Amino acid sequence: MKELCNIGCNIVEPAVDDTGDYTREIYIQKVKDYAAWGFSHLEFSHLLTITAEDGKAIRESCRKAGIVPWSVHSEHLNEGMDVEEYFRIQAHCAEVADALDARVMVCHLPNLVSRFDLERALNVLGRLAELTAGYNVRLAIENCLQGDIDFIIRVIDELNYSNVGFNLDVGHAFCNQKADLPTEIRKIGKRLITTHLHDNFGVNDDHQMPGLGKIDWKSVLAAFREIGYDGPLMMEMTANCIKARRTVELLRNFDLEKEMIQGGAYLKTLWNQLS
Repeated sequence: MKELCNIGCNIVEPAVDDTGDYTREIYIQKVKDYAAWGFSHLEFSHLLTITAEDGKAIRESCRKAGIVPWSVHSEHLNEGMDVEEYFRIQAHCAEVADALDARVMVCHLPNLVSRFDLERALNVLGRLAELTAGYNVRLAIENCLQGDIDFIIRVIDELNYSNVGFNLDVGHAFCNQKADLPTEIRKIGKRLITTHLHDNFGVNDDHQMPGLGKIDWKSVLAAFREIGYDGPLMMEMTANCIKARRTVELLRNFDLEKEMIQGGAYLKTLWNQLS
């Protein structure tokens, strides 16, 4: 019997994605759209304009659509930002995640100089993990730049918290880190909580659908199976801002719905071939 292949994606509404002006109504409509496109799991990437009550209403729409609100993407700690304000924002994200019944919160490393300050990363991410634990939400740290994967593994191991793990962004690893993806996946191993799957040509962070680039997805999925990853295969697509910088000009206006449907079908087909 073939294993069930769950394909998920972040919610994108091009009309508001670049401004972040999502509403309860937009999310509820997109839940219906994504269910119709065949997705089983969702990530919610813009939470600052919705409340916990909105999250409960969206959770109910997910239940009716037969779709799992899997994860949320939180905000970033950038240079010049007040740290206490950052944690207030993260607390809001965790509260909305709990209202949605999304049990994973994706975060980035602090976007500060120096990026690989271990003591600071442990302090910030340890405090954040304690915050998310209070909402029964796991924290998944995402790789973005060169050197992130090894550093994040060290942070996870030093913290040694049961609710902290890795969000592997395959597109970032391939483009920004020039990684041997199967090797890196095996290195991450059981630390892997969730994924961001998208493709590129190794030049720009194109955020194209899996299969529309140079990533060897058969080897990526085989490595996921080898380490026993049993979460959904979560894609991460984007709207106009990042698409405008794609390597291939003709792909900058590629229809988002086509990317969603074709990318999900491609991953499911490859996964089933490995069964």
